[in-house]
Amino acid sequence: MDKWEMYMEIQQLIKKGFSKSKVAEKLGISRSTVYRYLEKTPSDMVEWVDSIQTRSIPVMKEFEV
Repeated sequence: MDKWEMYMEIQQLIKKGFSKSKVAEKLGISRSTVYRYLEKTPSDMVEWVDSIQTRSIPVMKEFEV
């Protein structure tokens, strides 16, 4: 699930009356993650998602001895 999907799912479950603990349990995430997502407005999410850059891990070359 990508970050936008997670954000929307958390918002929907909270609107349906789920507790933050139940949301975390249902989605398999920590309560602190639920709280962090709930603190963000949709415009905050846009900024955050746009700022995330995927980094590639350099491949280590095997050296002959």
